[in-house]
Amino acid sequence: MTTIAFDGSTIAYDGRMTQGNLIVRDDYDKKIKFGNAYFFLAGDVKDMEPFMIDCLEGGSDREFMISGFMYENGQLYEVGGGGGVWICDNFGPMAYGSGADHALSSMDCGLSAKEAVKMAAKRDNCTGGKIRTFKVK
Repeated sequence: MTTIAFDGSTIAYDGRMTQGNLIVRDDYDKKIKFGNAYFFLAGDVKDMEPFMIDCLEGGSDREFMISGFMYENGQLYEVGGGGGVWICDNFGPMAYGSGADHALSSMDCGLSAKEAVKMAAKRDNCTGGKIRTFKVK
């Protein structure tokens, strides 16, 4: 899957794309520009476009196995499920994806979001490759 971590000011995310147990690529940029928003998502790639549409249009009854962040007009949001969108007012450590537990523990120990994704990549085989960052504040 992936690991996306937020430490209060920066979103960090890995570049690994997998298909089952196969590593497809390690340099995929998971910052997706869609409309006027940037999305950072963990989940099934084939459902990401309809999910992003639902997020921007106010949600739907459809359930997606996708979660992550949306950044639009200077505001960070948590997104998930059926295109649900919640203002991100918790600026403590947050993480999504298969390596989220490892990333959260790393940030709890004082590491940055980028360092936390690097640590998650050591233990989660679906996290790895190029790690990128996006400054929120």
